[in-house]
Amino acid sequence: MNEQISGYKAVKRLAVERPDWLPIVSECLKLSKEIKGDFAGAWVYGRVSKKGMKFSNLRLLTSFGILKKEDTSRGGRRAYYSFIDAQGVEEALKELKIINENQTSST
Repeated sequence: MNEQISGYKAVKRLAVERPDWLPIVSECLKLSKEIKGDFAGAWVYGRVSKKGMKFSNLRLLTSFGILKKEDTSRGGRRAYYSFIDAQGVEEALKELKIINENQTSST
């Protein structure tokens, strides 16, 4: 049986194993809501680097079951992602106080 982990559980696991990635998940969620669709890892990188954070790619978040790689472009050099369970991710981030209750879902 291949059961998909919920976004909520995935973020809670990430909080234990790699809490330094929670602000990156938060930026991914904000960007996804702003553009209402798939987003490029490079766009997230641009945002978080302005805040002094760094990461090489979003594969860690796909391995945790938070993001799903959708497509690549620019000769395979730009990867696009979507959330598997954006609502569950948002709920966990609020519970962990990474985002506040006023940042509600736009769905």
